[in-house]
Amino acid sequence: MDEIIYRWIADYSLGVIEKEDFERLKAWIEASPSHRVLFEQTLRLYKEGREIGFLSAMDEECSWKSLERKLGRRHRLTWTRWIVAASILLAGVVGGGILLLPEWENDSSVQVFSEIPGKATVILRMADGKSVSLKENETIGLVEKDGTEIHKDTMNRLVYAASNTEEKSVLHTLEVPVGGEFDMVLADGTRVWLNSATKLRYPTRFTGKNREVYVEGEAFFSVCKDSAHPFIVHAEGACVRVLGTEFNLSAYPGEGTITTLAEGKVEVNDKVSKVYLKPGEQAICGKGARFIEVKEVDVSLFSSWIKGVFEFENMSLLAISRQLSRWYGVSFQFEDESCAERRFTGGIKKYVPLNQSLDILEKTTNVVFKVSGRHVFIKSLKNEI
Repeated sequence: MDEIIYRWIADYSLGVIEKEDFERLKAWIEASPSHRVLFEQTLRLYKEGREIGFLSAMDEECSWKSLERKLGRRHRLTWTRWIVAASILLAGVVGGGILLLPEWENDSSVQVFSEIPGKATVILRMADGKSVSLKENETIGLVEKDGTEIHKDTMNRLVYAASNTEEKSVLHTLEVPVGGEFDMVLADGTRVWLNSATKLRYPTRFTGKNREVYVEGEAFFSVCKDSAHPFIVHAEGACVRVLGTEFNLSAYPGEGTITTLAEGKVEVNDKVSKVYLKPGEQAICGKGARFIEVKEVDVSLFSSWIKGVFEFENMSLLAISRQLSRWYGVSFQFEDESCAERRFTGGIKKYVPLNQSLDILEKTTNVVFKVSGRHVFIKSLKNEI
């Protein structure tokens, strides 16, 4: 394949491709089934790269070398870099075809929201009822009555440093609003990523036999191992018990509790039954089911949000609209109910204006979005005059 194609792909992945070049790239893809196959390979390469952490800036060269070994010597490293970089934003797979996702503003009827999401102010509620606004890039230095010190580190994460005092620990609540996200480190060293519209209640330091926290919303946990003190997460209708592991927990009101295990082993209990998950498995509680459902999944689909990307695989527009609603602070209404079950596979960057996300979905699901204020109305393209 000509180097110019890779250059177009790279420009596209960075959001700087010219409209004329995009049209040429699109024509190239549509010109041959083999070109479409190449893009399917691109998506697989993206998954390979994600699995070995090629997006991590901390060990970029090591990651590239590992990816090159996985792909084999027949692939030149320069070729691989072009292709993997492009795959980050490049395609959604719908019905076996590849659809490009341009990022420039087009003539769509969608009214543009210009604000970048993820900036909503997080609130820390302390034991005495005091509320502290945790504004981005703003330092804080707090001391609770049990002696626990609370500050932000150089990564803007909230960090708890437990004291050696005999004072009883107290409970804090972290509230992440719609349009926000946060990252914190608990007193035991456990790291927690919190998604939009999420509340986490936790002690300033862990005492006693268990380490227990309470979640409403969605959080990704990287639990610090301590075999003598199990880590227990309480959510709506279920609790998750772990020793040291990584998992994603989604427990928004009315949506059931979904536990997706990335590493280690967890026990999921819904007070009626319990199951044990292995890496790559997911447990679903609630949603009207009598028993806990367990299935194998691609974990990255449920944890990509902590890396700045929403990834969807054959997901309905109804489910996608719930995520986007919490992230952008808008409501969605299906004027054509049949649109709610239309499916989308692909990735959408989180830190882009709403119009770019809607543009991607329009081009790949054959629907039209109409925006009025902070309300988004959805109907089928076939109903447009």
